[in-house]
Amino acid sequence: MPMTPNFYSVNEAKKPEGNRVHHDNSACPPGRDIPANERLDGRGGYRLCDDCKRLNSEGK
Repeated sequence: MPMTPNFYSVNEAKKPEGNRVHHDNSACPPGRDIPANERLDGRGGYRLCDDCKRLNSEGK
């Protein structure tokens, strides 16, 4: 599966708390939509994105 170091958007803090996520799969469409200059390294204390979780479980 195409893993990438954990990252999250600088805009996560603006979202409702339950919607804040981090990403770890380079095939994740919402993660790919985050421009490189708006990415922060790490998990930010946020849960893993549902799309990343699904892709990871499918081995994609």
